[in-house]
Amino acid sequence: MTKPRHDIQRVTSGAPWEELVAYRRAVRVGDQVFVAGTVSVDAQGQPFAPGDAGAQTSQCLEIIAQALDKAGSHISHVVRTRLYVTDMSPETQRAVGQAHRKVFAEFPPASAMIGVAALAGPEFIVEIEADAVIPPGD
Repeated sequence: MTKPRHDIQRVTSGAPWEELVAYRRAVRVGDQVFVAGTVSVDAQGQPFAPGDAGAQTSQCLEIIAQALDKAGSHISHVVRTRLYVTDMSPETQRAVGQAHRKVFAEFPPASAMIGVAALAGPEFIVEIEADAVIPPGD
């Protein structure tokens, strides 16, 4: 077994999937933070706002912001987002985009919205990944 590196910080959300699949909500290496694909769940781990793409996007971004905070980062440090969406209708794209804009209007990251066939469960419309770089001095 390889020895764990001490300069890597792994942030857990406590979700049962983390142990089942062997991943963490976020991993910080130096000034970079990588946030895993995040679906919209409530505090009990249940699907949040099934069918509402805008609300799911907002909840995903809130979970991401919490993970970044635990890693010593901030949502304003995000340099890339990847939004996976199961419904690419104009209405859904608009709702997802508006929720994304509400968070990132002042510091827009590079981003992609990608249409996918399915996510972790049928109630999920949106899943988001984020990468952040902590500026020197922050």
